[in-house]
Amino acid sequence: MNSLWENLYDRFKDRRYGALFLIVALAFIGLLALGAILEASLGALGLQNYDSDVLTAAGALVFAWVAAVFWRRREGRYEHQKFPPLSSDEKRVARSKLVKGRSRETV
Repeated sequence: MNSLWENLYDRFKDRRYGALFLIVALAFIGLLALGAILEASLGALGLQNYDSDVLTAAGALVFAWVAAVFWRRREGRYEHQKFPPLSSDEKRVARSKLVKGRSRETV
């Protein structure tokens, strides 16, 4: 059975390392900004004592949301057929092989 992490990384392996770096860097900067905004808003409301609790809960909710999105995408991948549908040329070749096989059996 393939690991979720291996499948997640396979799409980026040997290509798009720049894009992967930028996505991770921007996500990190975005999380820092979100933490600063949340810290400032909790400070303005006088709830400094609950900073760690609120940040932990917010982090858990974000992690659960991201995990649910990836899980749905992963399940959707397996609903597709194992092989893609044949093109019209491939169908024509397969039909001709079947017809040739039938004509040999009747002789």
